[in-house]
Amino acid sequence: MHKRLMLSIAMLAIGAGLLAATAAGGSSGSSSPNASSGPAQKGGTFRVSLNTDLDYVDPALAYYTVSWSVEYATCANLMNYPDAPAPRGSRLAPEVAQGVPQISKNGKVYTFNLKKTYKFNNGTKVTAANYAAAINRNLNGKMASPAQPFIEDIVGASAVIDGKATKASGVKVLSPYKLRITLTKRAPDLLSRLAMPFFCPVATNMPINPDGVGAPVLGSGPYYISKWEPKRSITLLRNRFYTGPRPHNVNRVDYDIGLPLTTIRLNIENNSSDYPGDGLPPAAHAELGQKYGVKKGSPGQYFVNPSAAFRYLALNHDRPLFGGSAAGNVGLKKGVNNAIDRIAMINQRGAYAGVINDQYMPPSMRGFKNAAIYPSRPNVARARSLAQGNLRGGKGIFYCANSGAAPPTCQIVQDNLKAIGLDTEIKLFPRAVQFTKTGTRGEPFDISLEGWHMDYFDPYDFIFLLDGTTIRPANNVNFSYFNSPAYNRKIAAAAAMVGQARYRAFGNLDVDLAKNAAPLASYITDNTRILVSKSTGCFAYHPVYELDIPSICKK
Repeated sequence: MHKRLMLSIAMLAIGAGLLAATAAGGSSGSSSPNASSGPAQKGGTFRVSLNTDLDYVDPALAYYTVSWSVEYATCANLMNYPDAPAPRGSRLAPEVAQGVPQISKNGKVYTFNLKKTYKFNNGTKVTAANYAAAINRNLNGKMASPAQPFIEDIVGASAVIDGKATKASGVKVLSPYKLRITLTKRAPDLLSRLAMPFFCPVATNMPINPDGVGAPVLGSGPYYISKWEPKRSITLLRNRFYTGPRPHNVNRVDYDIGLPLTTIRLNIENNSSDYPGDGLPPAAHAELGQKYGVKKGSPGQYFVNPSAAFRYLALNHDRPLFGGSAAGNVGLKKGVNNAIDRIAMINQRGAYAGVINDQYMPPSMRGFKNAAIYPSRPNVARARSLAQGNLRGGKGIFYCANSGAAPPTCQIVQDNLKAIGLDTEIKLFPRAVQFTKTGTRGEPFDISLEGWHMDYFDPYDFIFLLDGTTIRPANNVNFSYFNSPAYNRKIAAAAAMVGQARYRAFGNLDVDLAKNAAPLASYITDNTRILVSKSTGCFAYHPVYELDIPSICKK
């Protein structure tokens, strides 16, 4: 049962029951367990430091974890996740929708009645037309939005994607505050999908731009993006027209971009920054845990939380090395899974990094079955046997991020694969650049070190990474470009199920894919490790978006 081994310098990790400081409550005056006393303080500036820039500020294109925490603070969606820790923060609830929509008996027609009190930061009202505009803009083929696979089951979606229409016939604005969405088939997870930041309401005349719009970006949530200077800074300001129930404590949030991780840590500890937006030096975590304590509750400065995220090697089936058929080069793929040193890879991430996992669903997801398919340490003999006769020249291109734990992790994998006769050339990129490159079909890589954080709480959101029907020319997340008709049918069948049958089907499919097709080589389910400044009065770890900006307050 190697998946249950815990990790630190001595391979110890925080278990799945660990909770961070709880969030500020559902209203702007709520108290926070991390506040020194009394209600959350109002005003001030929260300072976030980023090593790597956002990918986009355009909600149709933003798909980076940090970008989504910004979108969460600036969007008011039809359905959304409350500003609260797990489990409440992972339970979908109406936001701008007056309640759960009316659903037709055949499960295909959803009718939303909207609240009339939401406004954008320019004072204009948020109406059904703004949500329809977001959906149709995402579908527009020229946008190349990664949102498309999530809404292609709307009636008329394909016509918009193909450029034959500008609006999906299944998206109807019935009145200023009534929206109807008609699907081609039943979809039990539609409401969860519509809660994603892709479907943030936008201006009805927002331009189609495949490079994305810049700042300022119209905001409908507690904040809006007032400025973005790529690779330099981002500023969020309070939406003075927001009257909804979500908290909005600080006046502004300032991001500085491009600092080394070591500098970010020092700035937080000397109180010149408040939060590390995309991580800390991996080697720092053991010391931080000893210095501040690893907190299960508040108050505190260092927190470790189980995350619905995993890291893996994507094996590109569009290239000869791992592809060549619908199933791909299965022998070599299984050889890679047996050759990699998962413990050594995880150790590069430092103490409290996460839990070993060689499957694709996280252990916390309902339906997960711990099959323990591949070894934690390399089984070189087994790997060589599987790779023999399947090396196809024995050379490959390996994409890797250029910061943090990624470069040494890729070097470990490179050495592991040399032992089975596979020689890889590592190419380093900033993470946002790597994400864009590997998401572009035809990019010349064979292996890429990747990670995935869930979009919404459903097992499909992990297994769809291997759904070949979602592959597009750009903005893909099926980085292995695995496209097996047989598995596509299995994924579609599981996605149509509800309740326990759905979870059971996805759990079985997770094991089947990892054991028999091996399109990825997974090695860890993450923990999220966070250090905040001593002047942070309220801190909330959100189970979907990690940083809950609206709940933050300063002392």
